[in-house]
Amino acid sequence: MEPDHYDALFRSQVAGRHLILTGAPLAAFDSSFLQRLLDHGAAGIFIIADGVGTGDLPSSDLAEWIILPGKAESINDEIRRFRRKLARPSKRLRDRLDEWDPDRTALVMGVAFYSMSRLAGRRVLGARRPEWEALEDKVVIDEVWDAAGLEREPTKVVTAEASALKRAARNLDRGDGTVWAGDAREGFNGGAEYARWIRTKDDQPEAIAFFGEHCDHVRVMPFLEGIPCSIHGMVFPETTIVFRPCELLTLRTGGSLFYYAGFSSYWDPSEGDRQKMREIARRVGEAVRARVDYRGAFTVDGVMTVDGFRPTELNARAGAALSLLSGPSPHIPFGVIQRALVERQDYDYRPAELETVLVSNADDNRRAGIHAIVRRRQEKSEKLGVTGQVGALRIVDKDDNITASLTFGPGAVGGFLRADPTGLLQAGDSAAPVACQLLALGDSHWQLGIGELLPPKSVRL
Repeated sequence: MEPDHYDALFRSQVAGRHLILTGAPLAAFDSSFLQRLLDHGAAGIFIIADGVGTGDLPSSDLAEWIILPGKAESINDEIRRFRRKLARPSKRLRDRLDEWDPDRTALVMGVAFYSMSRLAGRRVLGARRPEWEALEDKVVIDEVWDAAGLEREPTKVVTAEASALKRAARNLDRGDGTVWAGDAREGFNGGAEYARWIRTKDDQPEAIAFFGEHCDHVRVMPFLEGIPCSIHGMVFPETTIVFRPCELLTLRTGGSLFYYAGFSSYWDPSEGDRQKMREIARRVGEAVRARVDYRGAFTVDGVMTVDGFRPTELNARAGAALSLLSGPSPHIPFGVIQRALVERQDYDYRPAELETVLVSNADDNRRAGIHAIVRRRQEKSEKLGVTGQVGALRIVDKDDNITASLTFGPGAVGGFLRADPTGLLQAGDSAAPVACQLLALGDSHWQLGIGELLPPKSVRL
């Protein structure tokens, strides 16, 4: 595939248009991305930022922006809070947008979590449909697995009250406890915040109280030991393409809570399991196209158990780990393709070639995104080097012999810790043990209150 194959598609979306970007902190909109939009003909860029974010900020020569302030209790609270601010924009935001785009013809991009078609009178390009968003509800997803003919674990969806939850847990516990996952009554939830690992009766009271307050229904299933992982795909009008597995860094806390810390493409399952995961994703893509006329990227999350991959949830959008799949060449503009598919834009997409390029790029260019969301507030970003080998890492002031890095900066909940493990991992490695060690270093240095984190166990031979 030629590096510039999607240039015409890119230009058709942005050339001559004023663009409003949103859905992320300001630091997420790096200058190279903004410059690429301008190089493809964008007439101007305005960013509605969800906070400042951690890392370098974009150049003010490339875009104007407004930062919407606010404090959230969790990442899910932040996503919902920001959604409300976009759905019901303040006078301050409306005035800024009308000053910058008085005829209200700008296009809005970058609202993956939200099914909203307009923002302050301006059209959202590539808005996902409400029925697509509904697929992410943990209590309905088994219907999709069954429609796709997937092998899955037994589950029970019950009301969020004590007797029903306890009864389902007794019936489904195979010795390692059960996992309870809450519904989407309050809106989008992810990052394992609405999940509990119930190992003993002592874990039940907190979970029962939590789900009773936040949910109507809860899905109960056996706890699955193994490596949490995901497989991405993309639905086209007549086919579904699929990519390579990624590891989900769903760490353990020693209690009933899980700790979501990012994703990695270093880990490899066996070749047979890899192909099985890819077939599962292909079947899910075909099923959601038939079920809700789905288009675009999606992610099937699950666990690589002793018996193979078992699906647990669906992200009906471009999942975060999709960013790991495009190598340095050719540049694949995921957002452009996603928006075009959702908008039913006619184009020579070449899905088979795209699949081949993305799988090859991801295999040749392993990456990881490790992070922690913490309550300690941070006003500006600080970056530190890490040296040493796995099991004996330490923070250093000098630049020599750096094997990893830690960056701590502002976040919606308070602070955001990012760890780059590039020099510590090789193809095939699980990133979870390294993630635990790097986050522990950052926790100790900045006193973040993360506490001990434990990696999952690999059980599949």
